[in-house]
Amino acid sequence: MLTAVKRNGGGANKKRQRAKHIVGLSLIALLSYTGFSQAAQRVVVNEAQIQVEDQSQRTQQAAQKKALQQVLVKMSGSTGVLENAGVRAALTSPQSLLRSYRFSFENNKTYYVAEFDQSKLNELLQREMLPLWGDRRPETIVWLAKEENNDARVILDESLDTELQRALKQTAKERGIPLSLPLMDLTDSVNISSYDVWGRFAGPLRKASARYSVDNIIGARVYRNDASAIPDLPDNVVPSGTVESLDDVLLDETQSDEQETESLEPSADKLDGFGDEKDSMQSQQLSQYDTLQESIPSEQSDTVTSSLIDTSSNTTLPFTMDEFADYARRASEGEYALDWVFIGGGKVSYGSIYGDSPEALGSQLIDAYSNYLSSLYAIVGIEASEREVVNVSIANIGSISRYASATDYLNSLSVIENASLVEQSGTVATYSLILIGTYDDLLNSIKLESKLRPVTDAYGQTVEGHSFYWSN
Repeated sequence: MLTAVKRNGGGANKKRQRAKHIVGLSLIALLSYTGFSQAAQRVVVNEAQIQVEDQSQRTQQAAQKKALQQVLVKMSGSTGVLENAGVRAALTSPQSLLRSYRFSFENNKTYYVAEFDQSKLNELLQREMLPLWGDRRPETIVWLAKEENNDARVILDESLDTELQRALKQTAKERGIPLSLPLMDLTDSVNISSYDVWGRFAGPLRKASARYSVDNIIGARVYRNDASAIPDLPDNVVPSGTVESLDDVLLDETQSDEQETESLEPSADKLDGFGDEKDSMQSQQLSQYDTLQESIPSEQSDTVTSSLIDTSSNTTLPFTMDEFADYARRASEGEYALDWVFIGGGKVSYGSIYGDSPEALGSQLIDAYSNYLSSLYAIVGIEASEREVVNVSIANIGSISRYASATDYLNSLSVIENASLVEQSGTVATYSLILIGTYDDLLNSIKLESKLRPVTDAYGQTVEGHSFYWSN
């Protein structure tokens, strides 16, 4: 489904489009941010798919190495691991880590699909003190508006099959990022417009994303980065690298909407008699014009006519030379530009990237986003002799099945080397955990899902000690 709108240079039309969101934004701004419901997804991190031309032995060997590189980047969340000496040594013999392989066929293309031994790869990354990112990844939705050659703006949705969409999806798959695009059905069309996405407005983006139950939101616009044509961007220009509180951003957007609405709705007192005042002014101007025409020689009449007609001209330039220089500098960085906004964790951050094609920008965006997530959730190994051992109490473990589920869950977390039961008192189980990372790393990992929750008091504050509640 295509959702497009023609570019409209009139500021009033844009204000009217924004005014309809005031009620929703006002309600959102009054609420304190509590975060999205956690919707982490488990991804297959030890498998990679490489396109090949044939099934020869030589082709398979080359594909094995590429697949292992892709898996190592996916498991660590960083391309920097490929520079490690231990990783480079492992890449010389990928078959030693290979568990199985197969060929798949799709759209007349052949793919080599390799599955590697995850436990051995975990050991490799831990031994080399490299980041290790588990298979639970936060879900993300991308709202992206692309400006077409006819100045129409299209919101990418799941039904489209464009090169930009394929670049986003393929890079996300390679990096192990659960990523989706909106449906842009009737519900989405009511909740958000292409102007909202183009403006990277946090309020409408959050409102439209609520139905998808995602952890993080990316809003972006893609346009040709041409120094000879000033891009038609909203007034809310935010410098790249800006990071703000979500509550502050929502409040600013709400106040801006209210001011725009007030300017669009003149009071009744001003409307009454507006026509009479206008007619009076026009009559006065015509009378003055006729008097001037009679007293001025004919050769000067054209000049005076132009002067009178142009009485409303404004000498203020719409752009300064510095702004033109900035556009020229940006144009030298790439033929296309992508401005993004990231909403997650109670923060809103902004940035811009440049490239020679929209597809390159899409891949670059997801690569940068993956690196960011890795910095939050990947665990950097600790020497075995220095690893922390903590005891945690987990309530609501009152059956064998719950004990088995809780134990499997704890041992599946990348931050935990081993979890073992040391005591059972009623429905409260006490586990001894050997942590590969820190206790904060453990808390970050369990926040991705709602299976294990910290115990809180009557005021919602986390109680002292390592006490949790099993809710699966």
